[in-house]
Amino acid sequence: MIHLDGVEVPADRVIGGREGIGAATFNHAMNTERIMLFAAHCGAMQRILEGAIRHARKRKQYGQPIGKFQAVAHKIADMKVRLEAARLLVFKAASRLDSARDVALDASIAKVFVSESFVQAAQDALQIRGGYGYMVGEGPERDLRDALGTTLYSGTSEIQRNIVAAWLGL
Repeated sequence: MIHLDGVEVPADRVIGGREGIGAATFNHAMNTERIMLFAAHCGAMQRILEGAIRHARKRKQYGQPIGKFQAVAHKIADMKVRLEAARLLVFKAASRLDSARDVALDASIAKVFVSESFVQAAQDALQIRGGYGYMVGEGPERDLRDALGTTLYSGTSEIQRNIVAAWLGL
């Protein structure tokens, strides 16, 4: 921890341009980061979905593509549902960046949903590929590692839930 006493900061170097708004400026930057970063994760989820669809059409078991099996088809359908919901939450939060005073609630909701949906999509894609999905270099194992990190950075899912709960007066 750093503790500074008697340090003077020139007025042109104060965060936000004036004293007392540094925290608000930081929070706005974090909300913007969460929204923009998790928009990119929606793109990763789209790529994972497309890969799972290709694999489910190509891989055959018992004389038919595995996508014909309900368990596989439902995993892929759920991936699509979560992706579309994630996109809508990110779009809503992003659309409010310039118009709302505070987008912390929308950013936190989007962050939690996208990161946890990303993890689920990566897990499902790995499982659809079976043992091959678990092998290093096949893609799904890397996607899962990348997805797990999204629940940690820019504020953990638990921190985001604290923000949502605070907005709800809890």
